[in-house]
Amino acid sequence: MEYKPPLSERQTNELLDIISNEDEWVKEAQQSAEEELRRRNISNETIAAEKVKRIKGLEKIRKQRVDKLEANRTASYSLKEMIAIVVFFPFSLFLHLNPLAEFWKLDAGNYKRKIWQRSMLIVVSIFLWIQLVRVVI
Repeated sequence: MEYKPPLSERQTNELLDIISNEDEWVKEAQQSAEEELRRRNISNETIAAEKVKRIKGLEKIRKQRVDKLEANRTASYSLKEMIAIVVFFPFSLFLHLNPLAEFWKLDAGNYKRKIWQRSMLIVVSIFLWIQLVRVVI
């Protein structure tokens, strides 16, 4: 299999990253990268030690990401943000082609409470703006 750039042209650190990241690289690429490291006279012990070190680093990053997503689950809008959503929601319809995009971002970040809050705030906003228009007209 060919890679761009070819494995032979990559930095040693890149090759070590490849052999350490099973989520992003197929086994064949990892084996080829390991063979390239051996061609560069890097010992099996060094390869194994670097692989373990990098896997631990990736696990730490994954754990931080999971912890962040869990913390996002109960995050809430501030009062200022809530007022801004209620007041400016109708205007955002004219500025954004897709008003659901914000919901998708919140869902991707696991902001469950904010999704619920935003839904309720939009309903309140629509109701208040309809009432305001009725009073003015």
